[in-house]
Amino acid sequence: MFDANQTITMNLRAPGGVKTIRVRFPTDEDWIERQRRRKVIIKQLGRGVSETMIGNSEDADAALLDKIRVDADGPDVDPFEASRIIEQLSQADVDDVQQEGEVFRVTLRVLGGTVTHLLRMPSAKDVFEYRRSFARVLDLPYNRQELTINLGAAGTLYKKLAAGTEGYLGEVPIIHQAVAVKAAIDALDAAFQDASDPNS
Repeated sequence: MFDANQTITMNLRAPGGVKTIRVRFPTDEDWIERQRRRKVIIKQLGRGVSETMIGNSEDADAALLDKIRVDADGPDVDPFEASRIIEQLSQADVDDVQQEGEVFRVTLRVLGGTVTHLLRMPSAKDVFEYRRSFARVLDLPYNRQELTINLGAAGTLYKKLAAGTEGYLGEVPIIHQAVAVKAAIDALDAAFQDASDPNS
């Protein structure tokens, strides 16, 4: 069972040996702030080729780790080690999406196990509003764009669609909500494309 209120002990392998770090799981506000600080820069290189870089990610992860650590006398961790820890905490990989009538059953692999989300089918308006508010794109000089992700938009849609969960003790973290919502929308898009394919 996934319990966001439980203290988590993480063992980080480093050249000097294993560093044991104790943290609390980040709150939804922590995840939203981290994502807001991580600026994704997309540079168009020409001929349809682009390069994607995440700027400021180590600093954002180090700030989040400092906030969630519960071991005041624990070992020092540099920003790159902090990123490894935060990436582990944010793990939410889609294992399967099954449509059951008007509901999508989304199975995720998360830190410590497997969980399931039951999400009602979103309307076209739901998907449009989610996509409009989930990402903000700014055009920058020299063929670059800055992309900022708003996890709050995923949380809003999740609350509207949620029909149940399995594998959780307590609240579902927004970092899991965002992955489940995207998986359901991707499955809906794929089903729509299959239905409109004249060769199928």
